[in-house]
Amino acid sequence: MKRKKIVQELVLIVLTLLPILYLTINWSALPESMPVHFDVHGNPNGYGSRMVYVFMPIGLYLLMLVLPKIDPRKANYVVFEGSYYRIRLIMAIFIGLIDSMVTWGVVSNTNAIHKFLPLTIFLLLMLIGNYMGNFRPNYFVGIKVPWTLNSDEVWVRTHKLAGKLWFWGSLAGMALYFVVPKPEWVFVPLMVILVVVPIVYSYVIYQKVEK
Repeated sequence: MKRKKIVQELVLIVLTLLPILYLTINWSALPESMPVHFDVHGNPNGYGSRMVYVFMPIGLYLLMLVLPKIDPRKANYVVFEGSYYRIRLIMAIFIGLIDSMVTWGVVSNTNAIHKFLPLTIFLLLMLIGNYMGNFRPNYFVGIKVPWTLNSDEVWVRTHKLAGKLWFWGSLAGMALYFVVPKPEWVFVPLMVILVVVPIVYSYVIYQKVEK
């Protein structure tokens, strides 16, 4: 078991370092200031140091490594340990893709992220939704609102609903992306639904559980 965990951690470390390696190879071709924030169209609307793309994957890796150790409900991480590791994998791949797309876009002088950012976000949410039903109460991962944090039953029921909603909603969003003329017509309303519906549902369920 210990050997398996070491191998899993090494996989995460490799995924964390790959985009940094790609960035380093192209370092001399990159400007001091690079896009670090994008609007719903995928167009850059904020700039910062290229070092952001070094710190971002490393910071994510360290953060998700530490969270289970400092969470007051860290015992629950054992219950969804497998799902939490998969979420770490998904996030590492997602950040690596963003890092690499921005780097490639700057080097080749093209807005590569413009086409792929909405699809990449939908894919991220779909994959997270696939494992969300396995999450157990904690203070860092999942839908953390007063009603889910105050009731384990509400937490479980909310995350089972949210998992299905995120998976199928994001899958529909990816399909519609190729049909609808403007991505924001799909992206913005769907993101509101994916966020708001589980929160409202958790409140309604909490009222029923309390009664």
